Amino acid sequence: MTSKRMASSIELDALSNLPDVLLIKIISCLSFKECLRTSLLSKRWRYHGYCMETFEIRFSLPLGFAAEMESLIEFAVSRKVENLVLDFTDYSWLDNDDASTYYEDYVHLPANVYNLRTLESLKIYSCGYDHSKFTNSGSLRKLSIGWIELTGDESLILTSPTLKSLSFSYCWGVDINNIAGDIKEFEFESCEFSLYMACSFDLPNVEIFKYSGQILAFDVKKMNKYKEGYLDFEAEDNYEEPNQRTKLEGTMLSGFLNSLRGARTLTVCPFLLQAIQECDDPSSLLRPMETQHLVLRTRMHVMEFKGITLLLDNCPNLETLTLDILSRSFYSYAKSYCGVGPRSYWKKNLTYEILPKTLKVVVVRNFSGCFGELNVLKILIQLGRGRCPGRAHGPVLERVELYVRSDMAECKRMEAHDGAEMLQSISGGVQVLVHDPKRVAAL
Repeated sequence: MTSKRMASSIELDALSNLPDVLLIKIISCLSFKECLRTSLLSKRWRYHGYCMETFEIRFSLPLGFAAEMESLIEFAVSRKVENLVLDFTDYSWLDNDDASTYYEDYVHLPANVYNLRTLESLKIYSCGYDHSKFTNSGSLRKLSIGWIELTGDESLILTSPTLKSLSFSYCWGVDINNIAGDIKEFEFESCEFSLYMACSFDLPNVEIFKYSGQILAFDVKKMNKYKEGYLDFEAEDNYEEPNQRTKLEGTMLSGFLNSLRGARTLTVCPFLLQAIQECDDPSSLLRPMETQHLVLRTRMHVMEFKGITLLLDNCPNLETLTLDILSRSFYSYAKSYCGVGPRSYWKKNLTYEILPKTLKVVVVRNFSGCFGELNVLKILIQLGRGRCPGRAHGPVLERVELYVRSDMAECKRMEAHDGAEMLQSISGGVQVLVHDPKRVAAL
């Protein structure tokens, strides 16, 4: 009998000899309850009272398993976990509209999580919680909340004395009109506000500020020099022709951009490039910024060119310009904007004043060699090499780096390389480098 039990024990613990990659594949094919039973068989997965560094649960809509989920969370707490990830999002949701319609509060954050003294990072997606308990949350430094309804009381979270990083992602019903605190990193990602409202930011020590979503009446009370700013308003509709609404939005975004001019790295979206040209309020017109690295997410459409010019003209300390080329949408194929075409725009605005004399590097991501890209790059190279007609000296560009789009057919890839060779032929002393995932080349 004893030998049989020993043999059975050895067979049951055979999982310990399998590599982790194979174990993960096996477990992914099992039901949740079978996973729990199977994991008990492996000595490798048994814990022995030590502090746990990271514990993650990813379970889409755990209907019927709320008690098991909370039990696992309490287990992590008992092991003094440092980084806890709880993600109960249904990944069939496309956006927060779907989430607000079908969300159910299946799992709620257990009370003993809030004051866990070892907890440094917490991510809770589609998980219920009590916002007021985060005000005295032990050593919590990073908090990420997503796919849940937010109310104005969430501003209490910012009073947590140790919190340095806070993000809200794909939340709905947002009714927070004041963000203030000693936060180093802050992000609003694709949240849906309950009304067209104002939102003020008082973050004097912020280092990374990211906002994506709809336009608000932004009010920045205090924000010193910081490392990185990211603005994305692609949730708004595309521009067509100027009207009263576009002028209002252009004024709001130009004023907001002025409040963020201390960013060393600034990333902006096509919508912002289109909007800021509509600002006609003297108090909100774009002013010089301290940006050293400017990232323009652009479709290279003529309606974005004036916005590009405005930003280049107001970045006197710019050292690196990155053009992140996005896929074209239906409006990108229009040939002009308000009667102005791409050739006539750059011919009219071909001046040294638009290019900072400090600019050393131009980076193009998703380069395809199309006319719009080549036209703009020709202008930048001509201005940057300091050899434009009528001017013997000017800004000196050191290099242009072209990262070829990875998903192009071979014939299109050849066109991209032909375009790069053309740029090299006119570059003078400017070095043109091509980075191709299929063909590594330096011209």
